Amino acid sequence: MENTHTTFLVLKIREDKNNGKTEITVADGFDSMVDAKKYKEAKDSLERLTPSEYWVYSYKIQQIFYKSFVQEAKAS
Repeated sequence: MENTHTTFLVLKIREDKNNGKTEITVADGFDSMVDAKKYKEAKDSLERLTPSEYWVYSYKIQQIFYKSFVQEAKAS
């Protein structure tokens, strides 16, 4: 599959303990699953060490596939 790329997004999920409201944002993006997992594990560890009274934070990895619509220039 020519011009097809993949990236790994780490999603930050923020949940309000009181009313159940949830917010999902992109924390960061990586070219490899290994880097994304390291980032996620580090963030999850920080959240376990600093618990919040009102919010629960968690991180998930989402793999995204996309196709480039820009043709690569070929050398003559």
